[in-house]
Amino acid sequence: MCISVLTVELQQKKRKHLAIRSSSILALQLLGTKNPLHHRSSNRQPALATCVNLLCAALRRCVMAPEPPQPTRKRSQPSDQQHQLLEREETIQQHAAPVLGVAPVKRRRSSAASGEEQPSPSAEEHEQSSCTVEEKEKKLDGAPEGELFLVTVKTRDELQESEDVAADAQKLDQLLQLKQQATHTTTTAAAADETDVAWGHEFEAVDSLRRFAKYHQDEARRQLENGVLKTLVLPAASSLRSAVARNALLCVQDLILGLKTETANHLDAIVPVLLNRACSEKQFLRDLAREVLDTTLLAGSNEEFLQPLLVTSTTEKNAQIVSVAGLYVTKCIIRMDREHLREFVRETRGSFFDEMAAFLNCKVVECKAATRRTCQHTRRVVGNEAFVELVKEKLSGNVQLDVLKASEIRKAAKPGHAKSSIRERMLQMKKQQQQQKKVQSGGNDISVVVVAPPRSRASSTQAAPSL
Repeated sequence: MCISVLTVELQQKKRKHLAIRSSSILALQLLGTKNPLHHRSSNRQPALATCVNLLCAALRRCVMAPEPPQPTRKRSQPSDQQHQLLEREETIQQHAAPVLGVAPVKRRRSSAASGEEQPSPSAEEHEQSSCTVEEKEKKLDGAPEGELFLVTVKTRDELQESEDVAADAQKLDQLLQLKQQATHTTTTAAAADETDVAWGHEFEAVDSLRRFAKYHQDEARRQLENGVLKTLVLPAASSLRSAVARNALLCVQDLILGLKTETANHLDAIVPVLLNRACSEKQFLRDLAREVLDTTLLAGSNEEFLQPLLVTSTTEKNAQIVSVAGLYVTKCIIRMDREHLREFVRETRGSFFDEMAAFLNCKVVECKAATRRTCQHTRRVVGNEAFVELVKEKLSGNVQLDVLKASEIRKAAKPGHAKSSIRERMLQMKKQQQQQKKVQSGGNDISVVVVAPPRSRASSTQAAPSL
């Protein structure tokens, strides 16, 4: 099509050139000579005018001639300039490819015909592509889970008795089995996906355990023996989901209230989780964890509760966690029986004073104050001489001096005498200084004070006596 357009344009230009040439030849023939300047003026002027008129007519005819209509081209077809640019790029790439070591890029020309030839995807192909996209999303880290759960954290009063205890216990056993397989086996990713348990099912299992602890204690006792605390409850208490963590903390509280003796055997694993949650970023989790610690304190298992608290002083690096542990150590020691405390300090716990020294080195002021109170109470119960002997036996150097200084019992102020103000103390000091001056002078200085009676108005108005 482009070649035909070019041929038509060339023919039109050729016609114009021939018309101009013929008109110029005719004008010269009318003049009768190649050089018209040698003719006379009378013969030259009419011929010159005729030649000029013929030349102007030929030029006008050439200018006014209509141009042939250009053939219409489709939008997808490139113009001549674009075609030349594409050919130029291809030649540049062909010559530059061996030098740069890059393969030439072939441009694919789009056309309407090619668009019509491409078939539209069918419904089956669309479903297959969507399935592959979903599978890829599931394989990605952090992809949203397939199941959505709507859960509600219930208080202890809102818990209801299980309708089918055997079915709930069977579900809990199956979930524990899957969790144990996931922790003990380190296999491929496909096997890990099979053993993975959704958080909604874990939440439901913790709810079942809470109902067992309140209404079916035999089943709860059996689940404790199966390791439900370490496998399910304590990992859930450390979960990033607030609802799961809160429900697990309430489950620990229900187990302590329902099964004191059985749960006390697991306090070495429970207490570190509670201390960690007591320093959580979220206020309601901090409050709930301290509430569970208070419940554990009131349960009566003092020694079992005290031992993991004391261990925290030497194993934990977080000052806030150490501070919370020190506060509950003080509460626990003050609640302990005196005979039990003497036996615990002298015989049971050989590292007691080392742990007291570690609590005294805590950066938190409240922990230091609570540890001083602990040392003072222990010194009263054990006895002054026995306490000093134990400290000198277990500790040495500056650590020994710190514990002895912290355990010193200060004399309490008399209840009848209130502490005087600064002004009263300044007046007392001034009186004492005056008394000391009198004693130093020996009492010989006699000071005479003359007090004049006040003058009455009547005497002041009387006239002065005449002399």
